[in-house]
Amino acid sequence: MEQMDRDHGVQTHNIPWKLAELKDGCILAGLAHAIMVAKYPFLANEHSWDGANYNVQDSEGQRGTITFFNGIVVAAFRNDNSERIARKEQAEQFFQGAPSEVLQVANQETLQFLLDEVDGTIRPFITAAFWGEGQLTSNDTVQDMLQNGASLLQRQLLPFEDALEEWKEFYEMNAEQVLLLRNLFDKKKEKGDATFWLSPEEISLIGIENKEGAIESRTSFEEMNIRW
Repeated sequence: MEQMDRDHGVQTHNIPWKLAELKDGCILAGLAHAIMVAKYPFLANEHSWDGANYNVQDSEGQRGTITFFNGIVVAAFRNDNSERIARKEQAEQFFQGAPSEVLQVANQETLQFLLDEVDGTIRPFITAAFWGEGQLTSNDTVQDMLQNGASLLQRQLLPFEDALEEWKEFYEMNAEQVLLLRNLFDKKKEKGDATFWLSPEEISLIGIENKEGAIESRTSFEEMNIRW
């Protein structure tokens, strides 16, 4: 649905995604990654958490950061294969009509993970963005966002059981790893940002194959305040 921001005279679009479901999807993605990077350490760069910021990339030219802060979500993406790259637009062009609270989170958090050198200057460089509290909003339609980087969230936006099945197939997870993922998701939802420790049994279910994988797995878990 299109709407006009009366204060700024900018056309914005309502995005039919739910903030709570998106956050759950990002948590599930981070946990699946933390488990399976033990087997696939070469995928270590594809998912990470840094405080309130979830970072995702596909190693094929797309990357994005989604910030969950005090009930607000701010997301920005860069697709290096997008025709928008050539325009070299300022990041703020993708946040027209956004309230000051969103702009503050974007500038202090989200966009700090999407810096690049553009014409000799280091600055945030993106091709799509959305934001919101209850209602998510963008200067783009859903289709345009997906074409310009937000397709990175295709699994994170699925209902829980569907997403679980997708991660199982993507990583070729065994039954024990799927069970671990489900249990850790429930525990993470219960604990929130509080730190908790994996039990020896849970560690054994990860299926660690080598030292490099163990290091990457431990690092990814620690980013989510989970230790072993």
